[in-house]
Amino acid sequence: MVRLTRRTFAIEPDVSEKIDALVDGHTLEANLLVNKALRHYIEWGRFVENFKLVTSDPRLMKLFWSHLTVEEAREMGLQNGNSTVIEFILYYFRKFNLESLLKTFRVIGAEYSNSFVYSESGDDRNRTVILRHTMGRSASAYYGASLKALSGRLGMGVDLEESDDQLVCKIRPVDNEQKVAAKTLKS
Repeated sequence: MVRLTRRTFAIEPDVSEKIDALVDGHTLEANLLVNKALRHYIEWGRFVENFKLVTSDPRLMKLFWSHLTVEEAREMGLQNGNSTVIEFILYYFRKFNLESLLKTFRVIGAEYSNSFVYSESGDDRNRTVILRHTMGRSASAYYGASLKALSGRLGMGVDLEESDDQLVCKIRPVDNEQKVAAKTLKS
């Protein structure tokens, strides 16, 4: 059983009323709801504001990807993987290594934004990551280029298998893994 810590908070009356309406007066359910909301904000919501992240309907994303060529999507992924994502990983995890990179794809891409279903297998040296989605080959090209650029910064090689509904990434060491020191982000 999970151990809980008791805290006392003052909340606005309209928020309290909305909680009560959602849980229909059950105290335990209110605790679960508030814990889930706080966890979501701490692990995801605060970064949304800092990095201007959005969660989009998968149908809208499928439409978006259908209007880009595979090469355009790949170029976007490459640019994203070489700039913004590293800053986000450093901000979120305070380090940039293979574990933080893969956790970003798993937690942010799969769990919070529901962009794809993430699965991973392998050992400390070789990893296979599969991103299953329904957004077309351009989405696979984007995710693949991002992951390849980020892995390259770590001295890792990546073999990609792109299809319309999934991306398979086989990650292997090429050089010794390099870690990028955390840096102060500009506001």
